[in-house]
Amino acid sequence: MEIKFNTKVYDLLKTYPELLEVLIKLSPRYKKLKNPILKRTITRLASLRQASYLGGLSPENLVNILRAEVGQTPISDEEVSIEVSTELPTWAKKEKQFNLNATELLEENKNPFSVMNQVYKKMKVGDVVLLESDFIPSPLIDEMRKKQAIVVVLEGEKEFWYKTYIKKK
Repeated sequence: MEIKFNTKVYDLLKTYPELLEVLIKLSPRYKKLKNPILKRTITRLASLRQASYLGGLSPENLVNILRAEVGQTPISDEEVSIEVSTELPTWAKKEKQFNLNATELLEENKNPFSVMNQVYKKMKVGDVVLLESDFIPSPLIDEMRKKQAIVVVLEGEKEFWYKTYIKKK
């Protein structure tokens, strides 16, 4: 299997199980990949591009480290990554109807992706969710955008903290 930006983490680890330890050495955040719930669910959805944000790495850096580990040549990343905004949009300034913390959900062995989908089903048009986390939740962002939601990611007050605002259209 050729390792690419759109390779799912699940497929990567199924084909190259030894890369789990490489990932963990790259970032302690990847220790979460040992969580059986996370391994069965989010890894099937998350591409390496998306997983790079969790580890605080650029997609190109992550993919090329993994490619080098299995003897593949480096590739370059020409796709646009998820932008972190510096401006909070007016719609996000209103009182949030829902607040979630993806980092805490993972620590409780819950799947933030599933929880967010449940919340989204209950939302009315115009409702806003604030999802906080110590990583950019890119698989979740992609899913919400597929549902036509408006999504803005801001850096939080502390380092490696993100606030993702999601508005149902």
